[in-house]
Amino acid sequence: MRTVDSTLWRAEDFAALGTAPSAPSSEVRGYRHFSTKGLRRLERIELWEQHNAQALVGLTCRSIDGSPLEATQVNLQLPRLQFARVGANPHIIERTTEHIAHSGTDGVALYFSLYGDAFFYHQDGVQLQQPGTLLVCDVNQPFLRGFAHGLQEYVLTVPRAVFEGEVERRLPSAPLVLSFADTPGGDVHAAALARLIHRALASPDREALAATEESALDLLRSMLTPEGAHSSAAHRRAAIAFIRRHLADPTLSVSRVAHAIGVSERHLARAFGETGAGVARTILDMRLELARETLESAAAPAVHDVAAACGFVSAAHFSRVFRERYGLTPSEARAEHVLTDSDTA
Repeated sequence: MRTVDSTLWRAEDFAALGTAPSAPSSEVRGYRHFSTKGLRRLERIELWEQHNAQALVGLTCRSIDGSPLEATQVNLQLPRLQFARVGANPHIIERTTEHIAHSGTDGVALYFSLYGDAFFYHQDGVQLQQPGTLLVCDVNQPFLRGFAHGLQEYVLTVPRAVFEGEVERRLPSAPLVLSFADTPGGDVHAAALARLIHRALASPDREALAATEESALDLLRSMLTPEGAHSSAAHRRAAIAFIRRHLADPTLSVSRVAHAIGVSERHLARAFGETGAGVARTILDMRLELARETLESAAAPAVHDVAAACGFVSAAHFSRVFRERYGLTPSEARAEHVLTDSDTA
């Protein structure tokens, strides 16, 4: 049995592994938890197959040694993407031509293995998957997966139109296996994508779901676009995705961004230098843009709350840089929008 080395991720990345969701599904639309535990033995496989057909992809499941299936799944349905965390004891799953013919699912699945070796049979052969690796496959091609020691994994499914439109390439004709371990040879964008999925499933934030989805698409594009995962453009996209997710954190820094996407500060500075804007300036610009949008919202909070929500160290600093950028203070911007709304009404 193998498990991905916990030293490859920070401790909090594994905090929610194998646990129940930390937020009730009713709080976030499209967020749900399903488990076969507690179900009658004869119903477990049937209901597990039904859930997968609705939430991920249709498949047939069977136990390896006749043991009752003990499986759990946490799902988060976004407008364009589907995240899932799956855990189960030893079993085999198969996606057949019949499933494909009767399914509306058409796209790509990304399986991030966290625990347990697995095999993947497809029309061109067999591939082995170990913890710390990512398997990318076309779900419109038949396949068989087996987990002799059980599994823990994250799953991302992407519809064909979204994949080909956002990643700007056709679905892979053959399965791809990449490392998402934070070690030499590991893909930094795949690692960042796995962490993003983990955090979204562990504690989904209804207000941040749109940004989460955009970040996932940015990382997916960086990982698989023809220009290559190690280009400056790809590093900028991965950095911006990380910055967007952490704007509210006042400790966000250039060094943290560089570490998160697996490059040196100097390399990151060069990547952003090509656009004429530095990393620190980009962080400030994104914070100011978010602050202005918040102040112009229908129910804008107090200025000090906006400052905190956008990651500024103090309301005074926020007011100063906001005025330098827009020519008026945050209070004036807020009042101006309130007066405009009143006039319109």
